[in-house]
Amino acid sequence: MSKVILLFCMLWGCGRAWADTAVSVDKGKELYLNYGCALCHGWDGRGDGINAQKFNPPPTNFHNPQAYLHGTDRDSIRRTIQYGIREDNSIMPAFEDIPPDELEEIIAYIQFLQKKLK
Repeated sequence: MSKVILLFCMLWGCGRAWADTAVSVDKGKELYLNYGCALCHGWDGRGDGINAQKFNPPPTNFHNPQAYLHGTDRDSIRRTIQYGIREDNSIMPAFEDIPPDELEEIIAYIQFLQKKLK
């Protein structure tokens, strides 16, 4: 009986962690859209937003980790969003006023796109 309870707790815990991640990604997408990221990076993060054709280099396609010029890890993405990029002809603006919890949700969504099937 104790093995059944242990198994249930382990499975429930894993399911809960997965659910929390799913909520984070969903909220991250909502914030990504609300903050206007899609205008340049596209509705689904493919670098094809309505303003994308105005930029050279084009906005990052989040589905292609090789396209990230400043790193794919959480800290690199956070710095890029918070402080922007003004080098290599990029004009990624700074979004310094995004609350930290919302920024983490956006980062979770962007990292989800890195892993999402093309």
